[in-house]
Amino acid sequence: MIKYRSLSQKSQHVIWALTFAIFIFTTFWSLLIVEYFDPDSYLWQQLDQAVFVDTHLAAEGVVEHFFNAVLFSVFVSVTAYISLKHLSVRVSQGSLPEGFYTQNSWLDIDDKYLVLIQADELVFFEFERRMAKRLQIKYQHGTSVDELIALADPRKVRRIPFDEISELVSDHNSDIFYVKHKGKRHRVVFINQTVKAHALELVQLLLPEELEYHRNERTRFKAAFPFLAVFIGLASLAMVIDIIVIRYIVSLLVLFLVMPKLCTNYLDPKITEIWRRNEIVN
Repeated sequence: MIKYRSLSQKSQHVIWALTFAIFIFTTFWSLLIVEYFDPDSYLWQQLDQAVFVDTHLAAEGVVEHFFNAVLFSVFVSVTAYISLKHLSVRVSQGSLPEGFYTQNSWLDIDDKYLVLIQADELVFFEFERRMAKRLQIKYQHGTSVDELIALADPRKVRRIPFDEISELVSDHNSDIFYVKHKGKRHRVVFINQTVKAHALELVQLLLPEELEYHRNERTRFKAAFPFLAVFIGLASLAMVIDIIVIRYIVSLLVLFLVMPKLCTNYLDPKITEIWRRNEIVN
């Protein structure tokens, strides 16, 4: 039996291993460097045999240096983890993971979601985490739709006839698209953007002919402006706050949350595709 893992599952172990290695490496070398540049450190006292070593004071100095080294290593490790995670997500969005899609079905083992096309209906449901492994194995062995639904025992299975869909909205840089059915908007989730695009190729062919297609391409400035405004606001807040801890927290929010979104939206502005039934007004 072939056991498939999604890209995010495989990369998560690698990211944690690299982050831990970075933490150990930076802790060791930063402690060594601090000890080396401190003439009163335990290292230099050990090398200088003429100096009497006060074991208690030397131990306190090493503990203080170690604590500072750990703080520095935590900051470096968190930065590395977020960067590796962001890079991993960006890479994983561009592939069709084997074992997680067919010509008419798409399994999202990360978000616990299954989407499929059955006859003339779009069918999708969310399943519980405890059922993920069993459902994945059954799916990858070609189990029928009804058996998968019975196994997952979801609280609610959405079955939307294609001829009753009044709107479909999809952003090119998202792994979700939305469908409107009888005035209610439903979210349809996929494992990544490429898998969603694969599903959308078939779904759009089955939409009602009366739906009109619209494509909205934003300019770089328009796409990045909301995050630019948040960046300016948080940066201004960090400058006027006197409490150091809060200033660091705000600065970290800017660095790790706002800046990536700002850069991403500027370099790759959002493109929204819409299939919509135009209402006739008398």
